Amino acid sequence: FQWTPYEDPAIRAVIPEEFLQNLNAWQVKVALINYATVEMHQLDRVLRQFGCRQPIPVDPEVFDDHHKIDLRQLNTDWTRFWSEYIEMWEDQYAYIPNREPIIVPELACVPEYMPWFRIHGKPYLLSPEERQRQLRIQRKRHDPLNPIR
Repeated sequence: FQWTPYEDPAIRAVIPEEFLQNLNAWQVKVALINYATVEMHQLDRVLRQFGCRQPIPVDPEVFDDHHKIDLRQLNTDWTRFWSEYIEMWEDQYAYIPNREPIIVPELACVPEYMPWFRIHGKPYLLSPEERQRQLRIQRKRHDPLNPIR
């Protein structure tokens, strides 16, 4: 995966120059706000794609309540309403995840990551060779909720 931000000249023409000069701006974990819509740019969940060592990701932020908000709230001061996320954006360089480069492929993730991934991730995304290399870990079994008496 080779990440190249917006190579199309028509798109680059509308991107402020400061974001093209400092590529760290593309690698921050901040809220992206478009009027009444807020989404998190959660780069910390895909660090391996950017050539960095992958830790176990924290739970993603959920914005379900925010998605119910729309522009019909005509008297809303959106700047004040989203001030928490605007501050985060203005201080974006404080939200750059720890990006430890991958030196050897075997160290592409922290040691705890693969056992976590086998339980919480999507192992079918791994290559057949990688799946075979992984140790098998069973999910913890729970008693049935409604046992037959």
